[in-house]
Amino acid sequence: MALTLTSFLGLGVILITLLETNRVDLNLILFGDILGVRPADVWQTLAIAITVVVLVKLFYKELLFYTFDPLGAQASGLPVKTLYFGLICAITLTIVASMQTVGVLLVMSLLAGPAASAYLLVKELHQMMLLGAVFGAIATIAGMYSSYYLDIPSGPAIVVVVFGLFLLALGASNWPGNRRGRLDPSNPQS
Repeated sequence: MALTLTSFLGLGVILITLLETNRVDLNLILFGDILGVRPADVWQTLAIAITVVVLVKLFYKELLFYTFDPLGAQASGLPVKTLYFGLICAITLTIVASMQTVGVLLVMSLLAGPAASAYLLVKELHQMMLLGAVFGAIATIAGMYSSYYLDIPSGPAIVVVVFGLFLLALGASNWPGNRRGRLDPSNPQS
């Protein structure tokens, strides 16, 4: 996915520079601009979010099985190609919804950072998904406020907050008595 995103980003930049009739500010595409978000974009993002949440809710068990054991899912008769295609489509829609705000270069951080932070703190996948969504919302809101008050670009501000949340989660995961616990090779139950 990262290779596809960066490859098409490069192709898009080449096409934009070759087409001299339509001048577009590449900084806005690469790093995002919250001021460029229109009400229609907000409704589109809401529709995409609802669609993805409903699909994940409907196919949670199948997606869980497929993501952790694709061969087992295929052997049990699940349509793994359809699940793969659906998962890629959901990720692509999420990227498209996020590009306007944080930009093409920073959207991967907004997708991976909250999930990685949640992974450090909880054991179950459904808990990780919920906590990751909360971290994403917190990072977006805090990044937007810091962008406004510090007069900095919105995309990088959001990503810096995502990284800060990751560092906090990393510190909390090493705290004694954490919920997730560290893997101990000498303990077979860890």
